[in-house]
Amino acid sequence: MADAGGFIEWVMGESEGEALVDLRRILVGGLVGAIAGGLGTLAFSALLALAVVLGAFEPTQFGELAGLAGIGDPIVGEGNPRVGFAMFVAGGMTTWPFLFASLHHYLPGWRMAASGITFAAIGWSGFAIAFYSGQTGVSLLLFLVLTFVGQCLYGLVLGLVFEYAEPRVDVAFVGTTFQ
Repeated sequence: MADAGGFIEWVMGESEGEALVDLRRILVGGLVGAIAGGLGTLAFSALLALAVVLGAFEPTQFGELAGLAGIGDPIVGEGNPRVGFAMFVAGGMTTWPFLFASLHHYLPGWRMAASGITFAAIGWSGFAIAFYSGQTGVSLLLFLVLTFVGQCLYGLVLGLVFEYAEPRVDVAFVGTTFQ
């Protein structure tokens, strides 16, 4: 039977115990990111719901997201808005928190909450283009303002959760520049 510890040490350059500690730190970091992204997405979704009520956002745009991913009705070519919203939430809980955790040191803001707002404000331009559905006049203004504020709220919550968790848990990819 092969010695797994020796193999891990040969591949990773560290002992099996050190590798397991690193793995635990990475998994905890992923969990923190998912929680941060989930709470941020919840806050953003509240403003999107307000935008829907005010007529400034079309929830069918989430169907477009699903359709772009190839998850849609093959005859009509449209995606299901519920599936698209689930994809939106999944991205908010996985991709964006990981990207933020990787980039926050390079973003303006001496706290993670401030760099989270910067991160989200940068991402807003892509969101606004992707989810624009032909609004004009006041509905366009409401769309732009509510999605920008919602996106910044997402970044604020994302940064605050990371900032709160960083000194409390041993996370592999999160560090702050303040003490």
